[in-house]
Amino acid sequence: MICSLKAPGARLALRVRNFLTKPAWLLATGLFLMSSYPASAHIVPPEELHPVAESYRRASFILNLNPVLWPQVWSDLKHIEEALNGVNSPGSKKFPEELAIAKRVAQPVASGDKEPDLVAARKNGSRLVFSLATRGVASLIISHLDAIKADSDRAEVKKRLSQARRISQAFAGTLPYLDPKAWKKMQIHWLEASSHMGAAGVMGIGAKPMNIEKIRESISFIRGYIHVNFSEFQAGIEHRLLPRPKGSETYTETAHVPWRLPPGSNINKQLPRPRQILGMAERGVNEAETFLIAFGDMAFDSAEIFGEPARTLGMSCNTCHNKGVTNPELFIPGLSREKGGMDVSNSFFAGHANNGLHDPLDTPDLRGIRFTAPYGRNGRFASLREFVRNVIVNEFNGPEPDPMILDGMIAYMNEFEFLPNPKLKKSGRLNPEKVSRAALRGEKIFHRKFPQMMGGMSCASCHIPNANFVDHKRHDIGSTGASRLFHVGGMDTPTLLSSKFTSPYFHDGSLPTLRAVNEWFNRQFKLGLERKDIDDLTAYLEAVGDGVQGIENTVHTLESELEEFKFFLSTYERLKQRKKKELITVLLKTVVREVQAHKWDVQDKENMPVLNKMEEKLNEALRAHLAGDAKMTDDKIAAYHALYQKNQDKLK
Repeated sequence: MICSLKAPGARLALRVRNFLTKPAWLLATGLFLMSSYPASAHIVPPEELHPVAESYRRASFILNLNPVLWPQVWSDLKHIEEALNGVNSPGSKKFPEELAIAKRVAQPVASGDKEPDLVAARKNGSRLVFSLATRGVASLIISHLDAIKADSDRAEVKKRLSQARRISQAFAGTLPYLDPKAWKKMQIHWLEASSHMGAAGVMGIGAKPMNIEKIRESISFIRGYIHVNFSEFQAGIEHRLLPRPKGSETYTETAHVPWRLPPGSNINKQLPRPRQILGMAERGVNEAETFLIAFGDMAFDSAEIFGEPARTLGMSCNTCHNKGVTNPELFIPGLSREKGGMDVSNSFFAGHANNGLHDPLDTPDLRGIRFTAPYGRNGRFASLREFVRNVIVNEFNGPEPDPMILDGMIAYMNEFEFLPNPKLKKSGRLNPEKVSRAALRGEKIFHRKFPQMMGGMSCASCHIPNANFVDHKRHDIGSTGASRLFHVGGMDTPTLLSSKFTSPYFHDGSLPTLRAVNEWFNRQFKLGLERKDIDDLTAYLEAVGDGVQGIENTVHTLESELEEFKFFLSTYERLKQRKKKELITVLLKTVVREVQAHKWDVQDKENMPVLNKMEEKLNEALRAHLAGDAKMTDDKIAAYHALYQKNQDKLK
């Protein structure tokens, strides 16, 4: 897996108008938009949702996948069931019975010699479960609204309104597109209901009584809409499961609903970042002088080389492989099993290449990648170029890449260096003066041949010390588990260099530490190693996998990012000479997105107007380029450079 997910950098745009006063207009519009558009920041905090809304949105995402990760779905449906029981909703009695039926449909068992139709089971089961979850959410909203009686006190009304509105956020990623008029109207009614809550005043002064009749009047539209459209909801045969409000006159049947990642996802790049070493920079070469490397660096950071939904979500190679290394916090429910990886042959990112198997892969470190062929966790690609193309086209649904994109990305990735490690000699053997005695003892175990391990092999048989700790082969060590049939031929031997900084381990990220790796081999092959032997072998692996300053010493990245954007833009003139208009579009869109994402990291917020102005110049350059105005494009790019040059010392 070479590519990744990246926090979006699009700014919130307030685009809805209505008849309310300005403060009310702003609040109503914010309610309409706050869960429909991604937040704008380098690090996006998790969205705070009601547990029911969270469970519904996560289950909805997973139910649209192939395969469906049923254990997570059942867990989320259990949360909805518990919430229904908590309010004694009319739907609470039927819910467990219908859920039991849905489970039998979704996961049928063989009857005699007849095997169940698993494809039909997944499709029918998904529709049944999605319908049930939607009805459950509707029942909860209605139950809380119906609990607001004419004689309810303010505390009870406030609690019920809050619960109902927060649960209604289950539909916030879909209804603003499927029925924007009704969704907007509902937000106005939520606001109106809140405005009639009254106030206690201060020391008895300025008290305002609650108007319960106005509140009940305000919520009547919301209740009616939810009841008509979702109380008896049954999902249709549409390809994508969505809460379609078919009972609404304003429902837009042909609406495009953008994909969103489910609650529990973490697509932020970790801070501080891994330390990246580029060979050409170590040789004293400025990246702006190396067109292909600079262009490849840009492509590695670009969401524009991929298709949908990855492009909209802001994916880039650099987010999973942060600075060419890994992102140990990456997680997407339904696609990930462990942090730091995901299934890259899934139906979400590239349905045409889906293999129907939940087979998450740990994100590999790309340091020293020119030395570690073959590529892919199962080593199925002999060529790095072939592997990168497959990632773009068949893992993330991108168009056939321009040869220059591949040329650039390979040139850039070939500059990724291992961390310098004074604990190792050039031969790959330990430097006795730099390591512990335990590590030296572990080195002997590492080279010891075990008769019971694959015909008398040692650890060093595959991880050859004087060959960057790889043998360029595939081995079946029994680690593939349920995916064994898929991984015919075994797994590629990973390098151990710099591995101290790239947990978790194994192709699926199933082992959290280097010690756990040693313990697994000891059990798997019955090596008979005692605890002190495991201690020594772990000390050895930690010495081999060590390196000088594996992590950057700051969490502030704006200064280095802006310098990198300068390198990206240095490719503009050559692209223009080559008449690569589409690649100029990729370049400008990428830098715009990157500036949007990273400007929030500025330490002195008084400099934000400068960054906004720089972003504006890039947007103007992009618009001019798309309009075919080369002179204007040149001028706006020059204006961006001038602003950067003038303010470079302050933009940190």
